Amino acid sequence: MLSRLGLFIALTGVPLFAQQVAADKAAPSGPDFQQTIETQFGSDFKLDPKFAPMISDFDGDGVPDLVLVSIGRNPLGAQNSKGYKVVDPYDSYFGFGDPKVTTKFADFGDGSSHCLLVIHDYQAATPKAKFVIVNLPFERLSQSSTSFKKKTVTSISATEEGGLNAMVFWDGKKYRWDPTDFSTDVHQVDLGAK
Repeated sequence: MLSRLGLFIALTGVPLFAQQVAADKAAPSGPDFQQTIETQFGSDFKLDPKFAPMISDFDGDGVPDLVLVSIGRNPLGAQNSKGYKVVDPYDSYFGFGDPKVTTKFADFGDGSSHCLLVIHDYQAATPKAKFVIVNLPFERLSQSSTSFKKKTVTSISATEEGGLNAMVFWDGKKYRWDPTDFSTDVHQVDLGAK
């Protein structure tokens, strides 16, 4: 009974997210998300509690994946020791997305730059893949479904201040950023800070 009460309290601030958690296996509670970040990505990342975790099948393999919003100081720092890949789909869209260069565009040193931490098959003993998405501009995030090459894929919808809407999605090989009109989305669930 106590564990159900704890889950209810943890999810009452995010009622739309509760539906997704119930559909997937039980997600770790709030405090465990920071532990997950430190275990999988290192201590240079801190969970941003203003954004709800997203649990869905982002890579299309039928197994739940986890996306967390963090504040990062040095996204490239532990990529070799922790086995994740830093990607910049936003700047790649405009022609040059090498994170070794583009991470210098944002000031990660002051701890104000957001990163998306993505864990494919996050419940496995060893995740299938881990990514740190850098330089993605957003004020709000939501989970969406959209069409890509005649398939429906789960995506992360990012809304910037001023209203630019874009999606980040797994294309089968990498994460891509694409500006879009959310009116064409199949489904959208708001998970962002207001």
